[in-house]
Amino acid sequence: MILIDETEYRVATPFVLPATSVNREVGDKIMSYLNTARRPKSIILPARTIMGSHAAPRVSAFSSRGPNSLTPDILKPDVAAPGLNILAAWSPAKDKRKQFNVLSGTSVACPHVTGIAALVKAVYPTWSPSAIKSAIMTTATNFDRKGNNVITDPEGTPANPFDFGSGFIEPTHILNPGLIFYSSPLDYKSFLCSIGYDNKSLQIITGDSTGCIKPEPRASDLNYASITVPNLKGSYQVTRTVTNVGDPWSVYQVSVDAPKGVNVTVSPKVLAFQSYGSSKNFTVYFQAADPYLQDYVFGSILWRGKKNAVRVPLVVKIQ
Repeated sequence: MILIDETEYRVATPFVLPATSVNREVGDKIMSYLNTARRPKSIILPARTIMGSHAAPRVSAFSSRGPNSLTPDILKPDVAAPGLNILAAWSPAKDKRKQFNVLSGTSVACPHVTGIAALVKAVYPTWSPSAIKSAIMTTATNFDRKGNNVITDPEGTPANPFDFGSGFIEPTHILNPGLIFYSSPLDYKSFLCSIGYDNKSLQIITGDSTGCIKPEPRASDLNYASITVPNLKGSYQVTRTVTNVGDPWSVYQVSVDAPKGVNVTVSPKVLAFQSYGSSKNFTVYFQAADPYLQDYVFGSILWRGKKNAVRVPLVVKIQ
């Protein structure tokens, strides 16, 4: 049996009968051959590995995408990780006949990130979850393995932060992020208040007698390693705090890749650190330049030091 899968997922599917699956393009060629050949034939060849047939990594068709419907001020997803046709361990509780299986989805993408987080925690045991997340996000890449082209979707269309967040995880860079965006428990409490939690609902989450402060902060004020402005009207500004985890004396200069139709400036343009663990603030100013844009636009800011580059995605929608 030949299954023509029009979804373009290209997911490896185990069959209990002699079968295979192909995408729509290949399926059309097969159907054309069946309809024109007097005696159509097929041959089953031994399995082989084909390298470099597609640009990699790519964002899978089934991957969840932004914008964040619950809290549009926070970019989701955070990062992309391997999740298509992954050879992984298989629980005997599911099937005692096999120890491994080929799987696709978040079930196999998440363990990649979890393993990296465990690696970071082993090297830096005092780092908080937000610090580890920051390191994973700011060291991610937007480019394919050849480093020449932006990551694409299965159709070959360039992907954007709503597809891959900060980018595809880079395990070789994560242990040396240079700067991190640290968020304390109090920061997250303030964030919950900003999105509508009252004192009672907040205390259910925190388990203490904490209450919301007045005036409530904005959701975009959470010290996250990405910046999203979903309702830009005229001008807007967002402040972030970065902590030096690189060389004690480090200097970073900023460069801006502004989203289309938006003027972006950063102040200050240089961050100079004199010790490990010291922190500096910077503010990003947004000004709507094209009021006729009705969709999200994307850009980034890059803090570049002597040894490190810290990239922060920018996502903006003009209202």
